[in-house]
Amino acid sequence: MEAKSSNRCSFWLPKKKRSCANTRIESSMFCGNHSQRLEGQWIPCPIDPSHSVLQENLEWHVKRCPLLKQTVALSGQRFYQKGINAGNEEEEKLGSCCSDSLVTSEMKRKLLYSMSVSQFHQLIKKIEAVHGGICKEIDDSYLSPEACNIWFNKEIDRKLPFQEKHVLQQGSILGNLEEIGALKRCKINVECCESDLKEKDDNSVSAVVEFGAGRGYLTQMLADCYGIKKVYLVERKSYKLKADRSLRQKENLVLERMRIDIEDLNLNAVESLHGVPYVAVGKHLCGPATDKMVKARYLEVLLLRLVAIIFANGKAT
Repeated sequence: MEAKSSNRCSFWLPKKKRSCANTRIESSMFCGNHSQRLEGQWIPCPIDPSHSVLQENLEWHVKRCPLLKQTVALSGQRFYQKGINAGNEEEEKLGSCCSDSLVTSEMKRKLLYSMSVSQFHQLIKKIEAVHGGICKEIDDSYLSPEACNIWFNKEIDRKLPFQEKHVLQQGSILGNLEEIGALKRCKINVECCESDLKEKDDNSVSAVVEFGAGRGYLTQMLADCYGIKKVYLVERKSYKLKADRSLRQKENLVLERMRIDIEDLNLNAVESLHGVPYVAVGKHLCGPATDKMVKARYLEVLLLRLVAIIFANGKAT
């Protein structure tokens, strides 16, 4: 036992009240996760900037980066267009001409950190005042649509994860979509809707694009409760325990998961969406992702083929 423990990392984990259980690196008292960084210049990986590498190892790393294979495969997709939703050329030209007047994120952070406590509280009051003036006419709308009763009553496959908080949020999102006419509830049952797709009018929605889809359980509820026949999940990260397996078991359901950043997604190039009315939804998108989603949607609005609604926390915004 002593020999075994001597090979363990010596880094102490205060929350677990024990040492790290990983094997230590040879000639070090710690594992790879807890060893001190080597001295040298660390630079962001050009393939995946979320991690850094030593500059001297960069040439070796770019040939073996775990994201390299995905990046190469993505660049060959027709719907991939680097930075298409990041901003237009006029904005970029304006930025290059007026770089002295631009306020960068770093400048904002420095200004914020330099504030005193009283100045910071004054800033918060100004933000709240502006928000109150703009959003005072927006009402919260929490709904529990009848179409989602199979989820509310837990009449679903027990293998599907069920957390009441998320189910209520997702149900309210779909209820608000139904309330404004973006979704239509089946008068009889979902199976009826699935068998009578040809009889639907041209304005009915048969597809949904979920931005920032994560594991895809908002779309799972859509398919279960509203008979949606085409689903497109847009997510740049890879997740385990996704809803994809359950969705693929549904008859006549077309599922496509696009692992891509919203910034690089050209919706016009998704051939299976041509001429198809669909709803674009997003749950818990951050501010920049919402901006990019709106830009991606705008391309389709010009063609009068997209109804896009963004919801957060189950209330209409």
